[in-house]
Amino acid sequence: MNNIDLIKQAVDNAESNKVTSKFKNLLDELKAEQLAEKLVVEHGLIEAKKEDIQEEFDSLEHKEEEEEDFDSDENLVDMNSVSSFWHEIES
Repeated sequence: MNNIDLIKQAVDNAESNKVTSKFKNLLDELKAEQLAEKLVVEHGLIEAKKEDIQEEFDSLEHKEEEEEDFDSDENLVDMNSVSSFWHEIES
């Protein structure tokens, strides 16, 4: 057998083989990724849709606003309530 015959045999064998069900999701995911890459290469980036932005926002961790710590943040301390000793140091 020459190389051409071996290649033909390999192609014939590959076409007759089916992907098992446990790898079907992986294959579908890889195909979708390949199509997305092809789209970007051929057409450039596409504009984000409202749904895409909302989906990305929902996937981010939401942090609740922290309360301001008036005791430790010197910018938030009312200087009128500070003792005269600290007034002299700050001046």
